Amino acid sequence: MEDTEDVREITIEPEGLSALLGIPLGARSIVIFAHGSGSGRLSPRNNYVAAELRRAGMATLLLDLLRPEEEAIRQN
Repeated sequence: MEDTEDVREITIEPEGLSALLGIPLGARSIVIFAHGSGSGRLSPRNNYVAAELRRAGMATLLLDLLRPEEEAIRQN
């Protein structure tokens, strides 16, 4: 099975935060990656680690704490 099959792009309201949620069959725990400036849910390294955790049976949530317009502000 391709790893991307169990990962979905979601939006967390009311702030409209973007996240990737992956829940393998039988998952009983979740690891949350909370990203500020400098990294994000689309980072290849973070996605590799998340994929390995899902292969081990853990759900993953890769969450960007900044909206795109906030990310563009250098002070963040």
